Amino acid sequence: MKKLAFYRLMLSVWHRLPLFILYVFVYIIATAALLNFVTMQLFINLDRAVRTPAYDDPTRMKELLFGLIQANSYIYYCLVILFLLIVIWLISRRLPLSLPRALYACPADEHDKLRCLKYYLLWKSVFLLVLLTAICTFWLGAFLLMDPPMLAVQVSLTFFTIIAFSLNPDPGNRREALKVCPNMVTERSSATFVSIYWSALLLLENTIFYSLLCAVSSFTWVHAVCWIPALLFNIYLAKKHITPVLKTMLDYEKLYFPVEKE
Repeated sequence: MKKLAFYRLMLSVWHRLPLFILYVFVYIIATAALLNFVTMQLFINLDRAVRTPAYDDPTRMKELLFGLIQANSYIYYCLVILFLLIVIWLISRRLPLSLPRALYACPADEHDKLRCLKYYLLWKSVFLLVLLTAICTFWLGAFLLMDPPMLAVQVSLTFFTIIAFSLNPDPGNRREALKVCPNMVTERSSATFVSIYWSALLLLENTIFYSLLCAVSSFTWVHAVCWIPALLFNIYLAKKHITPVLKTMLDYEKLYFPVEKE
């Protein structure tokens, strides 16, 4: 089951590789333009007392720009991470959780089929995490924050964000079926909640967290403790929705409705 889930994921990645490269390329161009714009705005807003004739000296100019970037490093870090999370979400949409159709006719029991989906979810989460780390390291030199209070919150948010992004099941032929039978009951409440509301909530939590890093002078354990309710709520949502989302995919008729062609 591990190999089957891994090979199926890699096959999906291979088929969509040009699209993923395009996503990453657009992300690099967009963030580079944004970071340059932010640098210009920070440079313009420097106190006029600092603007001395030394600005005519290229060496002095480089020193000032380097000091400006270092002093506002968290702004650059947070912008890169937030935009990258959106790219990871877009990529995850193109890799829906899918059970090989052969397993629907296979005599394997529900436990084995569910285990295959869990392995697919695991491999997909690992793939998204590696991609997130690789791109962020390429831009910033590191992904994880070094201070323990920041690291604790970042790891928890990243973990649940990757899980929520990964929980998008194969839509089957729902779109085609709904056109023919608009009143058809889809029974995808958990999948809809995860793909829309929980994902949006986690993006909001990440935005608040990284904005807080830019706003406070030092992120302490007191700030980290304030994130415990959010952590507990995410644990509750994960426990409530992961298994129902996976079990929905075990019934072939819930994904591929028998629709007669006109």
